[in-house]
Amino acid sequence: MDKVDIKLLTAMEQNSRISLKNLARDLDVKTSTIYHRLHKLKESNILEKFTIEINPKAVGLNRNCIMSIRLKKMVIGKLDIMFLESFGKFLAEQYEEVLFSSVGSDEMIWIIATFRDDKHFDHFQSEIKSNPYIENFNTILINNILKGNKIFKFLPNLLKHEAEGDYFSDEDEDEKKKGKKDEKDDEVESSSEIFF
Repeated sequence: MDKVDIKLLTAMEQNSRISLKNLARDLDVKTSTIYHRLHKLKESNILEKFTIEINPKAVGLNRNCIMSIRLKKMVIGKLDIMFLESFGKFLAEQYEEVLFSSVGSDEMIWIIATFRDDKHFDHFQSEIKSNPYIENFNTILINNILKGNKIFKFLPNLLKHEAEGDYFSDEDEDEKKKGKKDEKDDEVESSSEIFF
């Protein structure tokens, strides 16, 4: 990576929806340069994907926590670490609520998880308590997220189904389609953002 790549990634971090034309203008390079740089960054796995940033409270995820989990000692030595890692992976794959899972140097599994409400949170805790491999766990509730909303994913299975359709009706969608057609006819360049 060189200075142009670093500037490109910095700009994309601030707004991943910015056009190639605007990126080229801001970085004072050709549009084709931006295109090829992005392609190389994706090929080399430096840039994994383009994403959106979710406001968890706005989509009804009101309980967020950091949890440390200690497993019962099963065996002695390196196999303990392997078991820790596989169990951390199990938690991340088994529970959609688990957004982040890692094994710390303290031989604890650390997770960040999100929940709709106290009932959802209590159900998750009761499942963790009933797991025969878990010795104990501690939970810290997160009240305010000052930085790091990007760790939250859009998880439709966690949302309440009765909330569907609250934001846009079919008529709104028809109006949007009509508006897009009118914009094309008028050849007006515009941009829009979707907030969840």
